[in-house]
Amino acid sequence: MLNQEIIEWMQQKVEARNAEGAVVGLSGGVDSAAVAGLIKEAFGDNTLGLLLPCEGNISEDEKYAKQTAETFDLQTMELNLEEVYNSYEKLFSKVNEENLGIKEYDRKEWPQTGVEAKNVDNHALHNMKPRLRMIALHFVAEKFNYIVMGTSNKSEILTGYYTKFGDSATDLRPLGDLFKSEVWQLAENIGVPEEIIERPPSGGLRGGETDEQDIGLAYNELEKIYKALTNNKNLDNFEEEKIDLVKYLINNAESKLEIPIFNHN
Repeated sequence: MLNQEIIEWMQQKVEARNAEGAVVGLSGGVDSAAVAGLIKEAFGDNTLGLLLPCEGNISEDEKYAKQTAETFDLQTMELNLEEVYNSYEKLFSKVNEENLGIKEYDRKEWPQTGVEAKNVDNHALHNMKPRLRMIALHFVAEKFNYIVMGTSNKSEILTGYYTKFGDSATDLRPLGDLFKSEVWQLAENIGVPEEIIERPPSGGLRGGETDEQDIGLAYNELEKIYKALTNNKNLDNFEEEKIDLVKYLINNAESKLEIPIFNHN
């Protein structure tokens, strides 16, 4: 079964790095819940789930994150990053106050995907949250000789729906070759609570937005169009606007993955 294949793959990769186990950030969503269940099965007590809120109040995300941990008997630690986030926000307000003679970039699209959107403000601050969380995950991983398990799935990676050097900065991506539909099926097979599987996927950077709103189309449409494009299948059943959007997202995401290196011959 797929879950056993992923578990064995993780075990091999962690052993190859001479690591002891794995840590994952628990967001309250289906992706992190699936990874939580997999690492617990793979590494037993050598696992840890981190709850990393950037706000003071207990949110729905935190409630579902704790439910995930209870379901899989996963040890957790909470590190509330609110104070750190606020201190960074205060520090970086100096960028607005300094007269540098540089025109502020008037962004017209979501920073994760490049999809056009209205009222996009403070995009740099939004992206700071996953970057702060990644600092925490890597600190814990280095302290205990664990591997940071990523939770990005193939649908997110293809569209660039992640924060560069934030939630993309992980050691392994056990869900990286699974479309969102496959993650939902995997989660059901390993016992992720139904209410978590059925939650509308959300990046949680601005509050209230869903992945599909940010990306610009539903996950199932994205998957079908992508498969039709890559297999040279008939596209007549899809709207031309959505086909163009998928092509645009994939092209944008490819450049996001690359870090060009000057080649001195």
